[in-house]
Amino acid sequence: MIKLRKEERRPIGILMMMFFCIVGSSITGASARDTFFLTQFDKSLLPLMFSLVAGLMVVVIYIYNKITSTLDLIQVIRSSSIFFCITLFLIRLNLSGFVIPIFYAWVDVIISITIFQFWLLAGEIFNPRQAKRLFSLIGIGGSIAGISAGYLMRPFVNKYGAEELIIPTIIMIALLPIFAQILNKHRTTKPAKKSNENDFSSTKEILDPYLKSILVMVCAAAICSRIIEYQFKITAANSFQSSEQLASFFGDYYMYLNGTTLIMQLFLTGFILQKFGILGGLIIMPLGLIIGSASFLVFANLSSIFIARLFDQSFKFSVQSASNEMLWTPIPKSRARIAKPIIDSSFKSIAEGTIGLIIYIIVALEFLNDDQIFLLSIPAVLIIVVWLGNNLRIRKKYISAVEKAINHRQLNLNEIQFDITDDQIITTIKEALENKNIHQQMFALDLIKNMNLQKWTSKLNSMLKSEDDEIKKQILLLAYEKNNFIDEDLLLKLSKQDDQIGAIAVSLFDKSTITKYLNELSDQLFSTSPHKIASTSVAILKHDPEHIKAKVILNNFLDIKDESTTAIALDYLKDSTSLLPEKTLIDLLNHKSIEISKSALNVAGNRLQTKYIPAIISNLENIKCAQNARNILRLYNQELVLPKLISQLKDLRASDKLKIGIIRCMTEYNQAIVIDIYKEFLNVENLLISSAISESLLKIAKKKEYEYDYESNFHNYIKIYTDQYFRFYCLEKLAESAQGSELIIDQINFEKRKLLYIILKLVTLTIPNSPIDSHIKSLINKEDKDLPYILEFFDSSFSRESRKLLMPIVDPENDYKKEDIKEEQEKYPFESWLKNWAISHNNWKAAISIDCLIKNKFELLNEIEWDNVANNPILGQIFKNFPNKKTIVPLIKYTNQLEQTMFTILEKTLLLKTVDLFQEIPGELLSQVSKISKARPYEKNSTIFNEGDAGDSMFIVFEGLVSIKKGSKEIAELKKGASLGEMALLDNETRSADAIAKEDSVLLKINQDVFYELMESNADIMKQIIKLLTSRIRKANIKLETNLK
Repeated sequence: MIKLRKEERRPIGILMMMFFCIVGSSITGASARDTFFLTQFDKSLLPLMFSLVAGLMVVVIYIYNKITSTLDLIQVIRSSSIFFCITLFLIRLNLSGFVIPIFYAWVDVIISITIFQFWLLAGEIFNPRQAKRLFSLIGIGGSIAGISAGYLMRPFVNKYGAEELIIPTIIMIALLPIFAQILNKHRTTKPAKKSNENDFSSTKEILDPYLKSILVMVCAAAICSRIIEYQFKITAANSFQSSEQLASFFGDYYMYLNGTTLIMQLFLTGFILQKFGILGGLIIMPLGLIIGSASFLVFANLSSIFIARLFDQSFKFSVQSASNEMLWTPIPKSRARIAKPIIDSSFKSIAEGTIGLIIYIIVALEFLNDDQIFLLSIPAVLIIVVWLGNNLRIRKKYISAVEKAINHRQLNLNEIQFDITDDQIITTIKEALENKNIHQQMFALDLIKNMNLQKWTSKLNSMLKSEDDEIKKQILLLAYEKNNFIDEDLLLKLSKQDDQIGAIAVSLFDKSTITKYLNELSDQLFSTSPHKIASTSVAILKHDPEHIKAKVILNNFLDIKDESTTAIALDYLKDSTSLLPEKTLIDLLNHKSIEISKSALNVAGNRLQTKYIPAIISNLENIKCAQNARNILRLYNQELVLPKLISQLKDLRASDKLKIGIIRCMTEYNQAIVIDIYKEFLNVENLLISSAISESLLKIAKKKEYEYDYESNFHNYIKIYTDQYFRFYCLEKLAESAQGSELIIDQINFEKRKLLYIILKLVTLTIPNSPIDSHIKSLINKEDKDLPYILEFFDSSFSRESRKLLMPIVDPENDYKKEDIKEEQEKYPFESWLKNWAISHNNWKAAISIDCLIKNKFELLNEIEWDNVANNPILGQIFKNFPNKKTIVPLIKYTNQLEQTMFTILEKTLLLKTVDLFQEIPGELLSQVSKISKARPYEKNSTIFNEGDAGDSMFIVFEGLVSIKKGSKEIAELKKGASLGEMALLDNETRSADAIAKEDSVLLKINQDVFYELMESNADIMKQIIKLLTSRIRKANIKLETNLK
């Protein structure tokens, strides 16, 4: 059955009542107009009425759009409902003669407008995901109305007459604005603002390819429906003589119709849409109509056309209606409000009018008589075939529309390219180089670096006379990478600068220049600039390898007495094989200093010898120089590099960081081999490696350089990760009832987020260029406002098997089965998880699991294999005050070298989790912050800091009470868990108030310098800090915008 959220119940109930009134009024109104037209007017003109309806509809919709384009939808519903009631009342006063065909056409206009207004309103209340689940439920209100109206129509007509059917029609239409007003607060879009008339200057601009496909579907359905309607009404009119009999027949028909529709909405519509997606919903009606039309073609009686009409109307107002309205949900509301009435009313009416005119001509010219109208089923079947073909294509366009809805805020800057051969581009570059704006000049220099510089030589030389050193530096480096294009006199002048500019200029000297100015260069060995000394030493030794002073200086640089000077020297040794031996370079490549490694990589990149490859690969371990290493490896032949990458990846001694660096690097090599290697390392036991592999696989898939069946090859891996996610889900439910399990639950959620990240990356391999990748992190945090569109995209794009694995994880409305959860929890009880974590290689998991066992299942400590539990300071603190000394736990092993602290790392981590700045950081990472925090006691009335003091640390109240004062006035009182001065960690501003202990207190202090060091080494902590700051900026912007209104 359909699941209803608490917040959905009220709008669903009101929408059902509103739809009850719409369908009820349409049935009573349609029955009255059909009865009067078929019994009191010339029924041979029925096809012409289709054309009259079409013409009237076009005019009405044109006027409707002109009047309502600037109005709110609720206001439009209110005004149009009042107008409809007045016109129907006037028609009732004189229902005879020419008023009958006007009444016939006007009822169609009322039905059409009220229905599309209703679905527009429903679309503003529910998103596409809810629409798939709830629109069939809303339709139940209409089915109940149909059954009720059909059942009551016979006694009503017998007592009051057919003309009085207009009264209940007016009453139900009058209720519509009341329901709409109640629903107003449930809408997710703001009331319509005044639109720009130039937004859509023509129908052609409004109807994009997706909307054109909807148009074809609507018109095909309308034509077939009109053919079947004509066949049905003429056959019925020929079968009954009196208006009461005909009205009663229509009443019975509507009762059976809506009974069938109700059954379909309750049991079939939701099932079809959930099981087969929107495609299933779009093809079932045309398939049903083929059956109905074929039956009338064969039997040509009232029963057979009754079945065809039943198929037409029951599918139209259940599966087809829900599917059709779902097609509109990804379309921007501003476009939908203009396009929907044009398609659902104007074009639909034109199609109906055209087929009506064609039928009239056929009948009037006696190509067919009343006994031969069954032959009209032949063109109906042909149109249905076209309709089916269009619906099969519309699914792809629907997915594209959902993608666009998801991606509506994105701009792909990678699509921006420059044609450097274009005259206009050349002129623009020249203007940028001549501009005094340094940023424009730098951008222009970056553009021309891959061009032939001959045409730019004069301009670049003149720019070297600029006063800006950064511009000079970039031009000199450009000259170093290309053939030197700088005038000798200008180069000599620049070389006399005692800085990096002068150093680079010296490195551009050729041998003849070095020989000519050797004495002057020797004097520069005593420069105060390390760059100038290093560059000059290398230049001199190129000319004279035995120059004593230059040799001593260079050796001192390479002895790593100072990391910075060594790195500087390497920058000028790129082309000097003799001055930098192979072994020295390999040692420098393996050096722990980032600065030295980067400079050594540049040298290795100039030499490109095979023996350097392993040392270059070792630099992939550090994220700060990994990209440099990848750039150098890319210069080698991949047949040399890839085997060495694979060899180091499989080396058991390699660290996880190095493996991750190698995995990311391998995306640039032979993809068939790389994918197979990746599959070997996908393992739930190492989520860091798995995460890197999933990222790299998606990067390969996006390139589309290699055909690979990702779905079949990775389905089993996705299942492994989703199964593990389910286990953690069950474990979390168990942990919620355990004492002191906060950090266990936090760790479970941390692992679940990592698993979900991997799962989403792997499932996206089949559609790598979809917008889902950019939403993965928001999906993990369950904060993506586009979630309904994304889930609908999943439903429409992934295979049934993939959806079955994915949806329980990402869809809040798809829960795991209770029996499956119970079975899993019995198979893997909470205690077994804790015991397994206790002997894991993860020190944090071991510590928090043992701490939880002590608090909940103390006796299980004797079942742990303590030889496999590594010593770590967190465990030492846990066992410091161990309650039972008579145990097999080797206490001395963990407490022997314990540092005395006021609070344990676990206690401090739990406290830090309450602080805004840290609460989203997983406990495992936050424990590192705990380690650098120091507990500081403060006696009552003692000062923690004064206004104006340097802001170089933050504090968290662990015990006691702290007063924040501005002058003599207390502006805040902080209790346990409150933080003060957290922004000082980031902006280094002075204290804005005094902080005083109101009673004996203990505060955790985190110093800025050590916190920066921690952030530098841990990207996850840095990301969380950035996330918090951006969140605060957004809130401030929203507050500012609100105040400005």
